[in-house]
Amino acid sequence: MKKYFTLAFVLALAPAWLQAANTFRKEIPVRQHGKEEGMLLDLSKISMGTLNDVEEKKQYLSTVQLEKQRIQNYTLRMVYENAYLLYKRGDYQRAQEMAQTILSIDPNFKQAQTLAKQASHMGTYGTTSEAEVIEAKFQETIRLYDSGRLVEANDKLNEILTIQPGNSKAQAWKRKIDYDIAKEYTRRGDEAYKNDNYQAALDAWYNALLMRKDDPKLVSKIAETENKLRKQQVEESMKQALEFYNKGQYVESYAVFERITKIQPGDPRVQKYMSQLKNEIAAGYYQAGNRSYNANRFDQAVSYWTNAKKWGADTTTMDGLIKRARNAKENHLRVKQQQAQLAVTKAEQAAKKAEDAANKAEQKAEETLPEQPETVMVDGNVPGMTGGTVIPGAATGGISSSVGTVGANETLPTLTGTTTNPVSAEASAASRAKFIEGLDAYNQDDYERARQAWIVAKQLDPGNSDADLGLRKLEELMK
Repeated sequence: MKKYFTLAFVLALAPAWLQAANTFRKEIPVRQHGKEEGMLLDLSKISMGTLNDVEEKKQYLSTVQLEKQRIQNYTLRMVYENAYLLYKRGDYQRAQEMAQTILSIDPNFKQAQTLAKQASHMGTYGTTSEAEVIEAKFQETIRLYDSGRLVEANDKLNEILTIQPGNSKAQAWKRKIDYDIAKEYTRRGDEAYKNDNYQAALDAWYNALLMRKDDPKLVSKIAETENKLRKQQVEESMKQALEFYNKGQYVESYAVFERITKIQPGDPRVQKYMSQLKNEIAAGYYQAGNRSYNANRFDQAVSYWTNAKKWGADTTTMDGLIKRARNAKENHLRVKQQQAQLAVTKAEQAAKKAEDAANKAEQKAEETLPEQPETVMVDGNVPGMTGGTVIPGAATGGISSSVGTVGANETLPTLTGTTTNPVSAEASAASRAKFIEGLDAYNQDDYERARQAWIVAKQLDPGNSDADLGLRKLEELMK
């Protein structure tokens, strides 16, 4: 795995600087520092599969990233040294190209910035000597220092030392400016300390320590303030954790206690609280799982019991409950499917029964309908009479007979009377069933089947106003 990691990293950097490095490899010796084993983590001993905690994975990835950054810095430093050798040999163009290559990978490489700028200047203005450039930078350094711009003056000195690392004058000025900057950082730290702002004080003192590494007094102040800051952070975190605990927010409280252990490891009081919280959280998840199981929310129960196991509940017991919940879910789904199928079967049977009843009622209604009178066809001559038969009301005058005369304007009596046939209860029920069948077809946009059903409903019960209304609605839709 180590070989693959190395290969991947080299391939990532190769397009940027290997081509430039190859142009002078035979001319400029490249310094070697250590071996490959010293630059890489022994990744073969680390397996992502064994890292179950999210924080562990983050820490692992962060470590890998830091190692990659360290290797990149090491490689860029070698390239920079070769670029500087080219610059000292007067090959300004190639020195500038290599410095620009470094900056394309790490734009914050200060020395490469200075070298690229100086190589470009020397390549463009070849008549300007390096000594004149150094002197101009010295004058700029003094001007910045006199105006109190110490950091900018220090940067200018770093530019001089990039061009001439052994310049004693620049080194002396740098020591002086470093001292002044460290003195200012120390003053700021002291001021922050007086205001009980320990973090700001430490930040300032650490910056001063970068320039005054052998100052034992400063180191002692930093150590003392680190302890005070740690106690302050622990007290504030303890207060927050106990507030969460009193509100019943056990998970949040546990997270704060866990943060305290990183600030102050091994605190017995914190360990006791964390142990109690784990028991409380595990019990809470266990009880929540029981409630979900009893409410047939089996997936939720499995989730709760899984969390209870993570917080220290007995693994064997939780695994048994999880298995039980999954089996119960399968049985529950199977019963629901059976019930649904049974309901469908019952509905189909009821529909079939209603349809059979409707058909029987329809058949019975047709059998009980009154017979229609036979239509008698006549040829226009009345038997026993001569001449044409006169249709009543067609002649302008009356017809003489032995019985009497019927006038043209007289109203003839009705030949057949009006009779009402009552509908039986069975026919009415069958008509109603046919209406419901037609309504179901109508709701499914099957208008033809709805019309046929409602026609039968009307035939079974001419007084079925619902079927009549449905037929009128269909007529409107068909227009």
